[in-house]
Amino acid sequence: MDVILYSAKGSNSSERVEWVLNYKRIAYQRVEVSNDALAGSYLNINPFGYVPALSVDGEIFSESMAIIEYLEECGDNWLLLGRTRSERAHVRRVCEYVNASIHSPQNRTVLAFWRPELGDREKRVLRGQWIMRCLEKLHAALCCDSGYAIGHHFSLADIFVASIYKKARQHGCVEDEFYRNHLLHLRADKKIAESEPRP
Repeated sequence: MDVILYSAKGSNSSERVEWVLNYKRIAYQRVEVSNDALAGSYLNINPFGYVPALSVDGEIFSESMAIIEYLEECGDNWLLLGRTRSERAHVRRVCEYVNASIHSPQNRTVLAFWRPELGDREKRVLRGQWIMRCLEKLHAALCCDSGYAIGHHFSLADIFVASIYKKARQHGCVEDEFYRNHLLHLRADKKIAESEPRP
């Protein structure tokens, strides 16, 4: 496969896809998309104007969850969506909550539309507060059986949770013991740690 990941520095959604590509050991070329390109030439690749987008042998896929589900169906190496029907439902539930309830409202473009009067610093504070408020609700549903978010194996739920927690920390939120320990548990596994995208 000839794989190109269109990404942008600081993009939480792009980080998820990159982590999956790395973990599954799928070779890819990463193309950094500038802010100017997002509203210009990049629209020829993804008319939504968001990253990530993934080109596979010239075919373009967009939206992180759709991309990841596509990658999951490309082979059975190191499955990330769960090993049973029940586990897959729970993994998808966590991913959906992070993607729709946490990530989308705090998205930079969403905030720019709804709260244009806020400065960059105020927006960062608000974004971080929203993430941590939502993560508090999610806490009780995670790591019930092991140090992993769902079940006893590394899954997409771990990637979504860890990535959005790291985003909150980037926005200046104080460290949360539960989510810190979850991240440390993941990083204790060499393969997981090596596949985690770093700034």
